[in-house]
This record gives sequence, structure tokens and C-alpha cells, in this order.
Amino acid sequence: MRALAKSVLVSAGMDAHGSDVIADVIMRSERDGPRSHGLRNLPVYVQSFTSGYANAAAAPSVKRIAPGVLRGDGDNGYYQIAARAAHTELIAMAHQNGIAAFTCTNCHHLGALRFDTEPLAEAGLVAIAVINSLSSVVPHGGVRPVFGTNPMSFACPRENAAPVVWDQASSTVAFLDIKMAAAEGHTLPRPAGLDSEGNPTKDADAILETRSLLPFGAHKGAAIAFLVEVLGAALAGGTLSVDNELRDAHGALNIKGGATVIAIDPARFGNAAFGDYITRICAEIEGNGDARVPGDGRLKNRASAEVDGVAVSLDVLAQLETLTSQG
Repeated sequence: MRALAKSVLVSAGMDAHGSDVIADVIMRSERDGPRSHGLRNLPVYVQSFTSGYANAAAAPSVKRIAPGVLRGDGDNGYYQIAARAAHTELIAMAHQNGIAAFTCTNCHHLGALRFDTEPLAEAGLVAIAVINSLSSVVPHGGVRPVFGTNPMSFACPRENAAPVVWDQASSTVAFLDIKMAAAEGHTLPRPAGLDSEGNPTKDADAILETRSLLPFGAHKGAAIAFLVEVLGAALAGGTLSVDNELRDAHGALNIKGGATVIAIDPARFGNAAFGDYITRICAEIEGNGDARVPGDGRLKNRASAEVDGVAVSLDVLAQLETLTSQG
């Protein structure tokens, strides 16, 4: 999967380093889930390059602007490439200060946000990441989109086990999952957006037509979307979710938003038993009916994929082969 993704990205103009980073994200998404962020997402990356919207050969810059703050410029490329450039210094700063942050502007993001936090948890840090996206979520009680699906991710180390890692959109359902439901011809499990008459609906096609998604948990999800807009776009100086003119001109599915990741070293916060606390919290969840530790479903998917591989639609493979031949 990684090799297939890389070949498509290189055909679209990505350089060796950038294509390695994004191909790895694609592979991890297809392996761990959700599939909507995996191989099906490759044509979206390609379109962003071929339309001239995103820079396929981006060379991000990262600068320390305060003892605990790194600021990045994504060079109009994908955030994950800039985050990779900041990774080592961010970890060192968090270990030194106890807490550090990386904020990035002039960047794009597609895919699951947890792959931005998981490497930090693997380095022993607690991590929180946010990024805003194009306006598609209607504030509770509103009639037009203001926020993006505005995802957030959390990760923390876990003794003798893989880190606890989860991410979620501020919308009831992620936009890419709605696109996949429409492509596969099935309805959504719950109302996730508004139809043309302003009524909540499970019809994926109707939601794609209006581009009006519902926040999860009514006003609570809308509040989280607001938080992400502030910590993402406002802190970084990225494009607000409602400012879609450039995105619309290129027909893209994302905006040049803002991203912020906060890394915390638990060893510097004074509780030597931090790891025991995480173990206890997880133990109270596991075996508690059908409950599971947030994000642990991905570990089952990963184990299964490593043994049995991953089933991929022939239609998707045919589409990717066409993209490669066109490159």
C-alpha cells in the first residue's frame, strides 16, 4: 500500500521526501482505519497538486519563536511534512520545559489527525493536536456552515502497551466518511447533516449537496469546533474555515488552515506514578461491558491487517492505476 501510494504521489509531482511522508499516512489509514482516509484519499491529494492549489515539492520551514514554541510555515504543502521537520526539536523542547507547542500556517491537511500525535506518545509524551478545515459544520441552531469538521486528537503513553491514541471530528460524521458512504451507495447510521430543506438527514448525497454537516452532541460539538478554530486557525494565522474563496477556485476539499500540537512530558509534571494512573484508567474500562479504551479499535484492525492484509476495492485500484499512468 505504501509503495502504491508513493507511486501515485510521485506521478502527481511530489518529491521523494514528501511522498514518503504522505504515503506512510495513507498506508497507516488503510491498515488501521478509517478507510475513508486511506487509498480513497489519494485522488484528493493528486487534485490539490494538479490544480495548482497545493505545493507538491514543499520545503517547510520551522523556527523557534519562544522557549516553548515552534512556528512552522508549510510552504503551501501538507502539514504532515512540516510536522516531521519539527518532530525532533519539539520532543526535545517538551522534555526540557515540561511542555512545548508547534503551530503551523500555510499548510494543508487530509487524513486522520492521530498520526500526528501517535509518534509523540511513542516518545513518552502526552499530545494534543488540532487543525481547522473548510466550513461545512453548522453551529447548533444555525442555518449555514461556519466551522470545519475541525478534528482534534489526543495521545498518551501506556506502560507495556501501545499508546492510547484517538482522534475525532467536531461533526457527527467526518466529511470523508460521508463521501465514502455516497460512493458506496448506503445511508449513514444517524442524521449527520442537513438536506436542501434544512432538515437533518442520513442521506449522504443530500448532505454532499448542501455541504452542511451537524456538530456532534449539538451545542457541545459546536463548542469543540470553536475551540479548534481558535487553537488552529487563530493561533497559527491559518485560513479561517469560512474563507473558502481560494479553495473554491481550485475545487479542493480542504483549506490552508492552521494547526497546533501541544506536547507534554509527564515526567516533568511532578507525578512519578503517571504511568500507573493510565494503567488503572484503562483497566477500569477494559472488561466493563462492551466498553473499550478510546482508539483501541485501531489496534485490532492493525493486528488483523498485518496477518491477513487489507481488502481494497477493484474500482479504487483501477482509479489509482489511471492516476499513475496519467502522471
